[in-house]
Amino acid sequence: MRLAKGLVLALSLALYAAAAHAQSAGEWASSAKLWRDTCGYCHDGKLAPELRGAGVSAQAIVSAVRHGPNAMPTFAPSEISDQELEQLAEWIQAQPKPVPPPPGESERTVRHGTRQRTR
Repeated sequence: MRLAKGLVLALSLALYAAAAHAQSAGEWASSAKLWRDTCGYCHDGKLAPELRGAGVSAQAIVSAVRHGPNAMPTFAPSEISDQELEQLAEWIQAQPKPVPPPPGESERTVRHGTRQRTR
């Protein structure tokens, strides 16, 4: 059962990673956009550990992106250049730990600034 869950997670991450790879190295407008479009999907604290404000070293981030520990997909230099990756690692280190949404507020409301309608 545990192995099956791990395989499902790995396959899900691989499918998402394929979509995230639509942009190639040198096309990321900013580290924040790279985080939002690629890393944040998993590293929002739900699938994988939150990295912002966690004190993870830049070297550990670079290594994880290139070598993908556990079920994490890897990103080649053709997808995220070395320079973009270094900037991303520095950006992650500089970010404060995200504040969780207030009770009763959905993540959708916080991320997108929209309220969900109730009927």
